[in-house]
Amino acid sequence: MKMKTKRNQAFTLIELLVVITIIAILASLAVPAFTMVQTQGNQMKGVNNCKQIILALKQFSKDNNSQYPDSVANPLTGSMAQSANDAYRYMIQEQIVTDERIFGCPAGYNPDNNIGQAPNYGNALMPGENHWAMTGNQTDTTVGNMPIVFENPTSISWPPLWNADVAGQIAPGRTWPGGKIIIGRNDGSVAVEALAGKRGSIGPKIMAGGLNLFTQASQGIPQRILQVVYGNNSMNTNSGMGGQGMPGGLPPTGLGSPLGGGMPGGAPPAPLGAPGGAPGGLPPSPLGQ
Repeated sequence: MKMKTKRNQAFTLIELLVVITIIAILASLAVPAFTMVQTQGNQMKGVNNCKQIILALKQFSKDNNSQYPDSVANPLTGSMAQSANDAYRYMIQEQIVTDERIFGCPAGYNPDNNIGQAPNYGNALMPGENHWAMTGNQTDTTVGNMPIVFENPTSISWPPLWNADVAGQIAPGRTWPGGKIIIGRNDGSVAVEALAGKRGSIGPKIMAGGLNLFTQASQGIPQRILQVVYGNNSMNTNSGMGGQGMPGGLPPTGLGSPLGGGMPGGAPPAPLGAPGGAPGGLPPSPLGQ
């Protein structure tokens, strides 16, 4: 008589551990790959938004002698733009831009697309609804490689600085993982650029001759940067130029200015106590107008 034995079909402990180990290895390989793909997708969305902003600036310049909105007095406020929010809001008021969401960026500051009513559009680009800083006092005819629109920095020095320690977070001056930011140039080209490092406060990479993307385009002359408004009275006051900033986040006077009393690059300081303005010459709030 032959004895038949029934084989145990259950996993042994060793087999179970092997399966778990294989799954863990596959997961460890898949998660970084998924994260990288997601980051690249978000960067492309940011690049597209930056391109749309530059196109809007170009359209505005066609009707304003090649000038961008920060260099033209806003007829609704009677003031010049003191922040990137002000300059971009002007384009919404002119109905050049009808969807404020182009001023946002994935993994950054984003607007809710509630712009309010014409003509003031008082809810457009409120504090915390704009991700993009811009170089002020430029025109459509400025050299093509001039960085004109770029992700908000922590310092409005020239060149500006960003904080790689808050990469991927919604925070002032944050970078993308790996110390990268999106920069749009005056010729309309936009790219994800690697900065000089991956940690701490960092600026653009140094190129041949000791210049970088910013100083090369400006021939070493400091330029004015219009920072974003993060919250009430919270524009960056760190100019990165060795001094305390003016109210509203403007850089200190007399630093880096060939005229000895204006903004970096020679732009005149905003008049204090302008009619209807806030300290530092900021235009009155569009709320309630």
